[in-house]
Amino acid sequence: MNIADIARKDIGKKEKPGNTGFQDKELEARMKSVGWQVGWAWCAGIQEAWAWEAFPEKKEAIKGLFVPSAVNTFRNLTRAGYVSSMIPTVGAFVYWQRIQDGNALWQGHAGVVSKVVSDTEFYSIEGNTNSAGSREGDSVQEKHRFVKKVDDGLQVIGFVIL
Repeated sequence: MNIADIARKDIGKKEKPGNTGFQDKELEARMKSVGWQVGWAWCAGIQEAWAWEAFPEKKEAIKGLFVPSAVNTFRNLTRAGYVSSMIPTVGAFVYWQRIQDGNALWQGHAGVVSKVVSDTEFYSIEGNTNSAGSREGDSVQEKHRFVKKVDDGLQVIGFVIL
C-alpha cells in the first residue's frame, strides 16, 4: 500500500482538545510509538507514523528526523540526504513555512501529497488541520493546496520523497 493510501485511512480521525491525545486509541498508540508527546504539534509526527507503515525498511534511518516542527523536519530530511523539490508528486511529503508580513517564521505545517492536478496545484492529507485549512487543527483531513508565494499564510518550502 502506498503512503497516500495509508494516510487516507486516518482522514476524519480527531485529536482530544489541547493536543492531549487522540479520540482513536489505535492512532494514539501509533503516535506514541513515533515519540509524540502530549502538547506537541503532530502534523510531522503523523507523517512518521505513515512512513513507518509504508517503508518499514527505512524505519531506523528516518527515526528521529520527524520532530514537532514541520520546518525542522523538512531540514532534517534534506540534511539526511532526501532530495527536495518544488513540484508535487503523489506520495511526497509536503512542507510549508508560515509567512507573516513577508517574513518567514519558525512555524509551519506538513502533509503527504495525495493527488496532483498540476505543478502548482495538488491535494494533501494533513494531520493537525481543520476545515478552514489552518496549520492549527483538530483532525486529519484532505486539503486542496497550491504552490505559490504568499505575504501572509503558509508557503510551500518543498516536497520530499523518502
